[in-house]
Amino acid sequence: MEADMTTGNEKKPSLFGLITSPVRQFERMGKRPAIWLPMVIVLALSAASTYLNVATFYSSVQRFEITAYFQSLSILLDILKTGIFFFLSALIFWLIASIGGGKTNFLSMLSLSIFISFIATSGHVINNLVYYVSEGKHEAPVTSLQGIISIGEPFQSMLGVFDIFTVWPLILIGVGLQHAGGASKRASWIGVAVLFALIFLVASLFGLAKAFFSATF
Repeated sequence: MEADMTTGNEKKPSLFGLITSPVRQFERMGKRPAIWLPMVIVLALSAASTYLNVATFYSSVQRFEITAYFQSLSILLDILKTGIFFFLSALIFWLIASIGGGKTNFLSMLSLSIFISFIATSGHVINNLVYYVSEGKHEAPVTSLQGIISIGEPFQSMLGVFDIFTVWPLILIGVGLQHAGGASKRASWIGVAVLFALIFLVASLFGLAKAFFSATF
């Protein structure tokens, strides 16, 4: 009974508090995860990012005229993709935390996934806003080394991994797995290192594919 009252009095984590006091938010998340409102906010940001990207791309390509139907379809598909990502990444976080000796539940890890996505999605909004304002002239993300160093593929795609809004969420994952998931420090950072390696591998393969097709066609 006393434990239930303590949990009821516990504050829910705050999305914006994640920027100023992440450890406190993760500790709250482990006791009283926040799901629905943060999820709606992140999905809205993701939809806004997709709108900016699609609208800018088709306005910069003169022979295409974007329709309201296609724009709506793109936003809906992005929301669906983001929703699936929430649950898949939550499952991965839960597995890492469990292997690392943590005693957590899926809802806490789902909350962690949504909160981490808030940071990453904010980065997408910033980059697509710059893309929109520049009318498609500034395609490279301004928050990554890709927007600073001009180099050919596959190295250009590799540089894209070194983005503030890629590295920052990875660091938060490492901290969140410990404070929200109860995982050991060693297991948390090994998990983060594996995730970074996978992201870098995918970016490298994508860059190699782009280099191959541009050289062939």
